[in-house]
Amino acid sequence: MMPETINEQLQERERRRDIAEGLRGILAVLNSNKPLNAILDYITLYASRLLEADAVAIYRLQPETNLLKIQSSHGLSDEYLAHSTVILGQGPTGQAVNQGKPVAVINVDQAMDVLVQPLSPEMMTLLGILSRDFRSELSVPLIIKQDIVGALNLYYAKPRVFTQEDIDLAVSFCDQTALAIENARLREEAQEEAVTAERNRLARELHDSVTQTIFSASLIADVLPTIWEQNSAEAKGALDDLRKLTHGALAEMRTLLLELRPIGLGDVGLADLIKQLAEGVSGRIRAQVKVHVEGEAILPTEVKLAFYRIAQEALNNAAKHSGADKVDIEIKSLMAAASRKKRKGTPRMFSEYVSLSIRDNGHGFDPKSVMSKHLGLEIMQERTANLQIALSIQSKPQKGTEILLQWTNPGK
Repeated sequence: MMPETINEQLQERERRRDIAEGLRGILAVLNSNKPLNAILDYITLYASRLLEADAVAIYRLQPETNLLKIQSSHGLSDEYLAHSTVILGQGPTGQAVNQGKPVAVINVDQAMDVLVQPLSPEMMTLLGILSRDFRSELSVPLIIKQDIVGALNLYYAKPRVFTQEDIDLAVSFCDQTALAIENARLREEAQEEAVTAERNRLARELHDSVTQTIFSASLIADVLPTIWEQNSAEAKGALDDLRKLTHGALAEMRTLLLELRPIGLGDVGLADLIKQLAEGVSGRIRAQVKVHVEGEAILPTEVKLAFYRIAQEALNNAAKHSGADKVDIEIKSLMAAASRKKRKGTPRMFSEYVSLSIRDNGHGFDPKSVMSKHLGLEIMQERTANLQIALSIQSKPQKGTEILLQWTNPGK
């Protein structure tokens, strides 16, 4: 075998390896949380390098206008970009999208002879600008779930005959681009669904807690003048109830407003969050709700939020189902020795151990006979998953309920 042939084979093998590694790199970027435009810019850059193109563009179809516009590009002049909009069916890009198959132009100067006529003045201008810098162009349709949504264009300064392998590689990059666009759409949908779910949850919280509390307070306020005239002692009791209801409604409103803030719950200590929840629920039930705190609970944000949400679910259950007249909440924390010293310049450390106990003296239930989803117990268990939080739920009919959360710092 001639040395030239061996060198050519080695170069081709190296090129194929670079392409494979480049495609793997794109897949890694696709699995990241980068914005769509950043991912598309990455694809155009690597398509240019690995497919040896002098310029690359990703066109997106605007269905309402039948126009194709560039969403990402590499190596194109500002003049080209200023005139880059393509009418569906016009030019190599418009034809590739319209026909659903690659369109290769070996000589841009002769493109007007092979493209569908008549061409619009805008397309004539675009082809004129294109011919100054490039000789060849390959346009491959961008397909998502059998819908053609755009095209990937490769531009070459020297004349180029496109082999089937060239076209197949361009199609591979098109597939990556389609995957990026579809992933971005799904992420957007998921975010919208999450926002909607959160809004619905806040609306339920507002209805189940604040609205009903204020309604109860308004009923007491309406009858209070009459009660005062008839029995001042009873009226004083009603005033105390009114005070508890308004304080509870205010606490619950503060909690809801806190959740709407950008930093929200993550910026407030666990003890303060639990105290606010306790004050809110005490306004809804005729029960004594006490909070005892031992030590300062310093937790990773995701662990703290899990503690908070489970406590919120447990207190809502106590308010709705338990019939309790006493609820005791206890937070215990054991701090690391270095954290206790609080040396200047030393980052604050997480607690070594934190527990949260919520006990009521209500009706209780038989865990074996009550479906977990009825009391949100399944949701509680899901919140502890992968966070190394131990969850214990103890209850017996007429013996009350205790929910215990325990977290041990895995770094200790």
